[in-house]
Amino acid sequence: MDSLMNALSARTAAAEHLSLLVPIPALATLIAVYCTFAPRWPDARSRAYILSTLSSAILTLSSLPFLYAYCNGGVPAIFQAGQEGWTHTLATVIVAAFGTYLFADLAIGYVAYRNEVGFITGWVHHISYMGIMLHLATSKQSCVFLTGAIMELPTFDLAISHLWPQVRSDERFLGLMVLTRILFNLVLVIDCARPASRAVLENSWVPTSILSLALILHSTWMHGGIKGYLKRRKNAAKAAEKERLVAKLAPLEVPTPEFGGVTPEDSPLVTPYTPSQPSVMIPAHLFPTITIPTMANLPIPAIPTLSGMAAALPQAKVNLEQIQFGFKEAVRERLERWEEQRERFAAAGVARLRRRAGYADEDAIVDVLDGQ
Repeated sequence: MDSLMNALSARTAAAEHLSLLVPIPALATLIAVYCTFAPRWPDARSRAYILSTLSSAILTLSSLPFLYAYCNGGVPAIFQAGQEGWTHTLATVIVAAFGTYLFADLAIGYVAYRNEVGFITGWVHHISYMGIMLHLATSKQSCVFLTGAIMELPTFDLAISHLWPQVRSDERFLGLMVLTRILFNLVLVIDCARPASRAVLENSWVPTSILSLALILHSTWMHGGIKGYLKRRKNAAKAAEKERLVAKLAPLEVPTPEFGGVTPEDSPLVTPYTPSQPSVMIPAHLFPTITIPTMANLPIPAIPTLSGMAAALPQAKVNLEQIQFGFKEAVRERLERWEEQRERFAAAGVARLRRRAGYADEDAIVDVLDGQ
């Protein structure tokens, strides 16, 4: 029994020494990786995901042995894996390395991409998790963290989507968020809260509390992600509808014919539906030859000079007087004819009145007519 306790104490001491040795080479490695790959992405937003890509990939792969143990035996199985063998060493190294990553991300981000490090998602989140890593390094609960490290899979997907936008998929990212950071997180919270699980985890509520706070944070992120996804879908639909309307209303572009090495006069006039010249040629003698007159052959009268116009002015006055005299004569003749017709009409009226009214005195009849 004493030998077993001595072995456990020696293993714990070795793990503590390993936790102290990991941060320095881990920090140097992270700085070297950033300095190597940062020039490939000129924008600060993309550079901010270089270290996240590396960290999330390592955490996701490291969680697979513990996830396998959890599926087979639950919390007791992962606790045993975290205390024995190479999985114990893996848990110790990963906890120390992840704490170092959190510090490096804040330090490098403050210098290289300060605007991309948010207050809540950056400073508060990273400092809080550094405290959690210190707790895990001095306790036997790192196995729970390694099991939940599969939740870094959506972070890896998000990081590579910023580094290589062509592989981005909002549906894939939201699906991974639901599976790992919502459903699996909820399962771990419920399982770690069970009395049997707490008995294995040194009767501690710390794993349950941390997982519960993480679930609240993940739910908030999920809500924001869904809102952003729906907003982008709506904007994309509006943009597609606008492009469709613009394409529908845009005028048709007439292609410019290409004549190759010949001029349009030498090129055969062929309709778009005939691949070659028509097989039946129209004889030229069926249509008359049309000659278009030139400007020299057109009957355009010459413009008179100023002296010629002055010489023609007296004759124009004489012609105007003759036209006026002829008009006066025509009017006078028309008045004379009208007077003659009036006298005839008056005489005929007198005769009718005599017959009807019996007037004998012609002078009286004339007076009646003049009175009317």
